[in-house]
Amino acid sequence: MIANHLFYLQKKYWKSRYSISFPRIRDCIGGIQPTSNIHESELVQLICAFRLLAPEVELSLSTRESPFFRDNIIPLVINTISAGSKTQPGGYADNHKALEQFTVYDDRSAETMANVIINAGLQPVWKDWDNHLGR
Repeated sequence: MIANHLFYLQKKYWKSRYSISFPRIRDCIGGIQPTSNIHESELVQLICAFRLLAPEVELSLSTRESPFFRDNIIPLVINTISAGSKTQPGGYADNHKALEQFTVYDDRSAETMANVIINAGLQPVWKDWDNHLGR
């Protein structure tokens, strides 16, 4: 269904760029459990299918995945990753774990992730739009 929706959007709004993220549901405060689990091998298959299906679409991977998984999938098919993420409201100002929306699995810093990317033979690109906003 995501692929069908993507193709619809690309056809109707053809001047836009698109991005797809693959956040697996993880444990969270309140005890909500996912009704089905996607295993890492299935996630790799899904991500690779989207890379083949829509090579121009940006593929993102969050800190919900393990460091091992991220280190190995990034060089293959991922364009954008998060790092040093906080999932609770105000998390970058305060560190109230009780308010977390979900558990972060890969808690490495942005600098550490940049080194992972460099060691994989890739070039990290930080946001590049601040200068255009007069900041």
